[in-house]
Amino acid sequence: MHSMSGQKMVVVLAAVIGLWAVGSISQAAVNEARTGSITGKVVDSQGHAVAGAIVRLIKIPHNVSRHKPLGRVLKDIQPGQTIWAVTGITRTADDGTFTVNNAPAGRYRILAMLRGVGMGRLRKTIHVSSGESTDTGTIVLRRGRRGKH
Repeated sequence: MHSMSGQKMVVVLAAVIGLWAVGSISQAAVNEARTGSITGKVVDSQGHAVAGAIVRLIKIPHNVSRHKPLGRVLKDIQPGQTIWAVTGITRTADDGTFTVNNAPAGRYRILAMLRGVGMGRLRKTIHVSSGESTDTGTIVLRRGRRGKH
């Protein structure tokens, strides 16, 4: 009788683990369905591809107005107020291209940099839609100041 209750416990535990695993898989599928990809290229001021540059993506929070620049939003934050943002980082390939997979759908600001080469950023906000690929175009790195595109 004691072993029978042990077998029942194993069956119940297996069922619980199975339900948890199914829940995790379905949540992962839901999260993946709400993502897209971002591609682009980073070049130096002469137009040559920049390998190994760091590309930083900052997701703009939903509660930030589309018409208000992110810099202005940051200046308006009050003590005790918190605005959460998602940040992703990747690196460019040998040909200067980068790809970000599974980026949560939303709006992003993109910056790129490589020590000794410079910094660059996109002036435009990038919009990522579920299941879509968004091409940023080219980000130009400039020494001493942020390059703009």
